[in-house]
Amino acid sequence: MNSPGLLELVVIIFLLSTFLGPVKIKESARAIGKAYQEFRGYSNLTTLGNNEITDKEKIRSSAEKLGIDTAGMNSKEIKTAIIDELSNELTIKD
Repeated sequence: MNSPGLLELVVIIFLLSTFLGPVKIKESARAIGKAYQEFRGYSNLTTLGNNEITDKEKIRSSAEKLGIDTAGMNSKEIKTAIIDELSNELTIKD
């Protein structure tokens, strides 16, 4: 199936302008432009660095998944607590 040619596009534009009128076409084009701009804005969020999770956030998330309370702990203490928790789980399984 081929894409529409130039003649088909001219006919479609003519029919739209006949049925909708110039005011509605402007409003529709503006709405489509805003929707496209918003869509592009959301897709660009990941390239702005919002998807980059710091090591500290990864460590804290891992500790919380293991059930460790990380309030008031620095990264080194959290790492030690994670290692202790994992070693306890390994000794329990053996």
